[in-house]
Parts: sequence; structure tokens; C-alpha cells
Amino acid sequence: MKFFFIYKTLAHPELVGNYVQPITLDERLGHAKQAQKQLGATIPWIVDAMDNRLKHALGDRPNSEFIIDPKGKVVRKRAWSFPAQVRKDLEALVGKVDRVTKDEDIKLALELPLKVPAERGVVPRLKRPRMQALVMEPQLEKKGQPFYAKLRAEADVGLLKTGEGKLYLGFHLDPFHNAHWNNLTTPLKYKLELPEGVKIEKATGEATKLKVTSDVAPREFLLDVGSWPADQPLTVTVTYAACVGDLACYTVTQSYVLRRKRDIDGGGARSEGGGLWDTEEFTRQSLAGDKDGDGKLSKSEVRGLILPHFERLDVDHDGYLDAAELKELVRWLNTHHVPGVPEQPKK
Repeated sequence: MKFFFIYKTLAHPELVGNYVQPITLDERLGHAKQAQKQLGATIPWIVDAMDNRLKHALGDRPNSEFIIDPKGKVVRKRAWSFPAQVRKDLEALVGKVDRVTKDEDIKLALELPLKVPAERGVVPRLKRPRMQALVMEPQLEKKGQPFYAKLRAEADVGLLKTGEGKLYLGFHLDPFHNAHWNNLTTPLKYKLELPEGVKIEKATGEATKLKVTSDVAPREFLLDVGSWPADQPLTVTVTYAACVGDLACYTVTQSYVLRRKRDIDGGGARSEGGGLWDTEEFTRQSLAGDKDGDGKLSKSEVRGLILPHFERLDVDHDGYLDAAELKELVRWLNTHHVPGVPEQPKK
């Protein structure tokens, strides 16, 4: 048997480490190398191309799982990884092993996420409504400067469906470039080039001038859109000042073409805080699967990431998950990539 991790695209940008979607293959390869260090795993990684062809071929799920036989035939597949069931699958397909490796047998050399070069929480995060990533095309130059700050563009349901609604523009520093804002000069500015028929509040904007000399907090804007025809792309140009470590500072101007179309590869940023799962929202959505209306979930009513951990989450061993037990899962989801925190929900 050979095992591989597949790096596709970030399912939840802004989560642990505040990583953002890479826009070049070199950046994506850097993400995979960092994940290997951070998770301490020795399993090799396969890194998807920037057009996400492998992700699309495998069903566009963030944590899918496949067993492929020597002839290349997929003999088992799951939309959500279920390690305990994989062992049963392999026992059926290949045979049992004499010695089963247990969690406590594995000594992973975990590392912390990349250290930020400046203070993070100096700017309050925007509380944006439920939104989805938009398709955007960074205008890369062959020998241009790196995108030290990367645009996260999102739209609410109204904007995606009708062309009227809320547009989120968030400029997030990429920790892989070790950059921080230079607040001693002009704050970040953006400008939207609006084709005929497009009406947007504040086609230009500027971030707040700060007293601290540097920081790494995102620069965010939430705009009201009165009209955006689906066939009219926008161009967003941003100018900002960034420093790389203590070595050099740059004034950078970069552009993106933005389309009124959902990006199925954009992932879902979790919240305005640190990209974490919201406890009440996750619990509410999970309990929506309560078919018999008893206020809790049986194993037959759960799906996705809850199923592999059902027995561990069922603290009182009554065969059901209630709201309190689901909230414990959220605590684990928000911390399980952090070294030193147990990799499984509490029993």
C-alpha cells in the first residue's frame, strides 16, 4: 500500500495560520511544504495544478478519500475522510496486519504555523454577512513583484443572483512572504474600474491611517452594489506599502479582474475573527439533520465530518449527539491544527 496526501486548494482560508489562497504554483508548493512541517507527517504530497483539475476530477470535496487498486480503478471513495473505515476497507481488500499502529505509537514532529512579523489585531475585523468567494484573476507580470497582499473578494446571495447586494473586498497579507504593512506612509487604496451599467458605492477607498508603524491585520471594505450585470467584469487595482521582514519596503500596485460568478475553488472563510467555526451556527446547521425532531442526532442522521467522530463525541454514550456535544466538536475544529492540542475531540 502507498498513501498520499493531495493538496488541492484551501477549504477554509484565514483559519489556523491565517493562510490565504496562493496564486502561483510556487506559492502552492510552499503551502504543501509548510503543511508537511506543521503536521509532522512523512506521507508524500501530490500538489494540484493551479487550474485545480485534480480537485474537479475528484468531485470538488475538501476532505475526500479514495482507494485505488494497482490497475488504477477506484475501489472505495468517500466525500469525507473516515480513517477507521479505511482500515476496514484495507482489511477486506488486502488482508489484516499482525500489528495495528495506534495513535500513541506515532510520534509526529509538529511545528507551529509561520510566525507573523508584526502585530495582528490592531484593526477590528468586519462583520460581513454570509458570503461566497468570487472568481477573480490576478494580473500577474512575468517578473513582477509578489502579491504580498492578496485580495479576497466575496458576494452575498443577492449580488450573485441579481447583481444587487454586498461586495466584500479584503486584502490579506500572505504569511509566506513575511510581509507587514508599512504604516509610515499612505494607507492602502483601491480603485474599481466600472463598465457601463455597473453601480457600486465607493468605487475608490482608502484604509484607516494607523498610529502603529506596522501590522499584519487585513484591510477590509464592504460595499453596496446597486447594479452589476453578470457579463461585465470589474477591474480592482490596489496600491499599498509593504515591508518584507527588516530588509526592504515597497510601494506596490497590483490588479485583479473580478467576475460576478461564484468561485467553487475559493473556499469558505469562517468568520470575521480568525477564520474560526462559529459555535452556534455550526450547531444549528448540524441539528438541521434531526429528521425526527427530538433535538438530537442519531448516527443515521449525521453526515460529513461528524460521522467519523460520532462515538468520541457521544460523551454520555446514549447513541445520540446533543447541542452540547456538537459544541465540543467546534472547539476541536478550531484548534486541531495547533501543535500541542489533541488531534481528536475530547471523550
